[in-house]
Amino acid sequence: DLRGPTFFWAQVFYLSKILEFIDTLLIILSGSRSRRLSFLHVYHHAVVVIMCHLWLSTSQTLFPVALVTNASVHVLMYAYYLLAALGQRPRWKRLVTDCQIIQFVFSFGISGLMLYYHFTGSGCSGLLGWCFNAVFNASLLYLFVDFHSKNYANKKKQ
Repeated sequence: DLRGPTFFWAQVFYLSKILEFIDTLLIILSGSRSRRLSFLHVYHHAVVVIMCHLWLSTSQTLFPVALVTNASVHVLMYAYYLLAALGQRPRWKRLVTDCQIIQFVFSFGISGLMLYYHFTGSGCSGLLGWCFNAVFNASLLYLFVDFHSKNYANKKKQ
């Protein structure tokens, strides 16, 4: 349903993703590569805007779940960045990446439930959005697990 509080927050979420993309674009255009924008960062911020647009345009059934899980992970992540910007280095940087990975695994579990209800019940809306999201989330899961293994696996051994 494209009305009511869920749609309002879906629009706010979508606009926040556009702002994240614009921030990434400005960093790229400024030539300030010293901030080390990884492929994961640029890819994520570019494609998530498309994904959110698809969610809205197809009234994707899982959008409310994605809003809550993704916003929760981002609150944790930006809290870490805020503390780091204030000169503190929280010890829980790895937790942020762990939560991102858990978010994608959770998304696949919820997607399985959505597909079950879609094909055995009254149906769910936004199957095209779901298909795009499934491929995108699979790619992000791979990239975040790769990031995790490169950044934290060696520290565990030491």
